[in-house]
Order: sequence, then C-alpha cells, then structure tokens
Amino acid sequence: MAKWSIDWQGVKEEALEVLRGYIRIDTTNPPGREEAAARYVMGLLEREGLKPELYPSAPERANLLVRMEGSGGEAPFLLMHHMDVVPAERDKWSVDPFSAEVRDGYIWGRGSLDTKGFGVAQLMALLLIKRHRIPLKRPLWLMAAADEEAGGRWGVQWMLKEVPELKRVAFVLNEGGTIRLNPDGTLHHYEISTAQKTVAQFRLKAKGRTGHGSIPHEDNANDKLVRALSKLVHWKAPTKVIPLVRDYFRNLAPLQPPEDAPYYEDIEKGLKDEAFAQRFLAQHHYNAMVRNTHTLTVLRSGTKVNVIPSEAEAIFDCRLLPGTQKEEFFRTVKEVIKGEEVELMPLEEFEGTASPPSPADGELFQAIRRVARRKDPNCVVTPFLITGATDSRFFRALRIPCYDFTPFRLTQEEVNLIHNHNERLSVGNLLFAVQFLFDLILEVAT
Repeated sequence: MAKWSIDWQGVKEEALEVLRGYIRIDTTNPPGREEAAARYVMGLLEREGLKPELYPSAPERANLLVRMEGSGGEAPFLLMHHMDVVPAERDKWSVDPFSAEVRDGYIWGRGSLDTKGFGVAQLMALLLIKRHRIPLKRPLWLMAAADEEAGGRWGVQWMLKEVPELKRVAFVLNEGGTIRLNPDGTLHHYEISTAQKTVAQFRLKAKGRTGHGSIPHEDNANDKLVRALSKLVHWKAPTKVIPLVRDYFRNLAPLQPPEDAPYYEDIEKGLKDEAFAQRFLAQHHYNAMVRNTHTLTVLRSGTKVNVIPSEAEAIFDCRLLPGTQKEEFFRTVKEVIKGEEVELMPLEEFEGTASPPSPADGELFQAIRRVARRKDPNCVVTPFLITGATDSRFFRALRIPCYDFTPFRLTQEEVNLIHNHNERLSVGNLLFAVQFLFDLILEVAT
C-alpha cells in the first residue's frame, strides 16, 4: 500500500458524506423501493468513469452490478451488500432514523450497520483502485442487492437467474462476521462466517367460535392458542454442537479466563457441566449457536375488546443448525404442542437450501486472515456460524465460496444495534473498513 499516496482524511470525509446520502434514501422493506438507492450508487460510479448496470427486478426495485475487469484470466472477486433495511420505529429513536445525523463520532441511521455502511466501504475501496489506476489481475465486481431483508427473491436470487455471469465468480465477500471487541474496546477476535443457520419460520393458528365478550365459552381461539404457546415458549431444543461451532469455541479458548478455557476447548463436554452451561447459555448469541431456536415474534387476534375472535395466530422465527431438516424440526414442535387445538403451517418466505460451509482454507478466507494479522498482529481469526440468514446462502448453494465478514470493530453492545433502535456506526469504523477492504483487494486481485 505504500506505493500509493492516499489522503485517508479526505477518504474518510468523502465516505461519510456518501453514506449520509445513502442512509437518507428510505429503503425500508417492505416495500423496499431500492431503485432510488441503486441509482444513487450508479451516479457515484458513473462520475468515476465506470459503467455500472442497473437491473430492475420489480416496480421501483432494482439491483446494481459494476464490473472492473482484470488481465489475468481469473474468475472475479465479488463484493456484495444489500440496499434494503428493516423498518424503524421512529418514536423509539433518539434521532430521525433516516436523517443520517452525525453525533459524538457516529453516523446514526437505519442501515448504517446493516448494510449501507459496509456498502460504502466497498464502494470507496473500489474507487480507490480505479483512481490510483492499480492494475487488476483478477476482475473486481461490486453488487448492491435488493430485498435481502425479506428473503432475496427480488435481489440476489433474481440476479443469479437473470445474470448468469454471477455464477462464475471465484468467491464472495458479504455481510456477517465482524471484529469483536471487549466491553472496554480492546480487541477480542476476528470472526468470519463460513456458514449460516437455516430459516424455518412457521405460523400457529387456532380457530374457534365468535361471540360477545361478556359471555365466555370453551371454544375461544385465543384460549386455544395461549395454551399451545405456553408449552412452546417454555420448551427449548436440546443443545447440539456441530464441527464448525466446536472449532469456533476451541479457537476462542486461549482468550477465556483460566477457569473457563478447558470448557471452551471441548464445548460439547463443557455443556455437560451444569454451572458452566448455565453461564454459557445465558450469552444469547452463544446459545443460538448450539441449538435450534424458535422465537415468538408476531401475535394477531381480535379487533374489539367485547368481541371473542374466531381466529388467533402466532408466528415464530426459527433458525436451524446445519444438518437439521425442517420437517424433522416441525415434527418435534408438533409433539411439544400435542393435544392442543392449533394448526402448524410452515412459512415459505425465505428460500435457499442449506449447504456445506465454505472452506476455511479458501483463498479469500486466508487473505482476510493475512490482512487482519497485519492490522492486529497475533490476533485470533476464526470461522464461525452466523445465526441469521444472509444472501450468501444462494451462492453457497451453487458451491461458490462465500465469506461473511464486515470489517467493523464492534463491542457486543454495538452489534446489538443491528435491527434495533438507534443503529449507528462510528466514523472511525467506516474509515477502517475502507482501508481493510482496499488491502484485501490488493491481496486477492492484484
């Protein structure tokens, strides 16, 4: 990198302004309306002499792909992020979630972490390659996708059908893992997701007899649903440690207090110790890595206080460990609520089949590790299982290696801001991510 004289202060200021403009384009999904954001990015690229392509996938919805070709005949390196964001409860925020206000060294706004901030870091790294005329041996592509937050049907899934060239990329860098910090801001470890849990959402529905609220009866849909929910919310799937998760905690063992390190060395054995298991599973993100989970997220019933409704429903967001079949899990759930007058109906909003983890000895993973250890010598860099779902599943289903890694340095408290009120990203993190991705491009594409 020393060969190129880069004004990093200027890069930081430019990236900040670009991100503020990106956040101010409301791409809440539903309905998405990502075309405006795609055209915003398109304009930035065209001003640099690049030729991005816009791919409308539905009314007011579009994806963007820009290609920088290489000279070495190698398959492309794809940088990917999504433009849509989850809804924001405006009255619960300290600022307008689409104001992109800069306060206390942070840029506040929906999408700053997930994933417009990551997208701007990708964009700026790519533009630095272009501005400094750095020759590429491997083609460098960037895709800004629609619809990730609602399953990817009009985003990556659509693009893979309509733009077959995407199926020949060598590997993909997408959102997911981060650089984890201790509460005091010191480095803990780097984690790069090589696999993710499978989405298996379902609805429970109860039906009954309507009537006046002043005359209770035994055929109340609400009562039926509540009895089933009482069983289900008190049930937890047994713990199960898959090899990827076993290795993740083994890699973290040297970073633990001496009394906990042996348990992390063999987490499956450690979870048999009741005291350790209670302490370990109280960490919600760890708990989600070692069991299938089901979370009650939506309840619907009734429209008036004095009317007994004829239907009541609850929706669960389920995430299954790799290797667990949806049908098998649903059979288990039905056993848990056996005897209750409710119907279980799987939701099919998220598509994409489970696939084996991307290899930790792959070229891109190893390049991330090298850059990480230049930034933080002797740091722990580990593959891990992401408990959410990303668009990477569509590429992994095609056996294309995907690595979910956003080079932001975050405490657990900051990670918890994703999909939460007051989502924000530090300006320092934005610059660090640009620098990291610039170095990573040099590693794998020059």
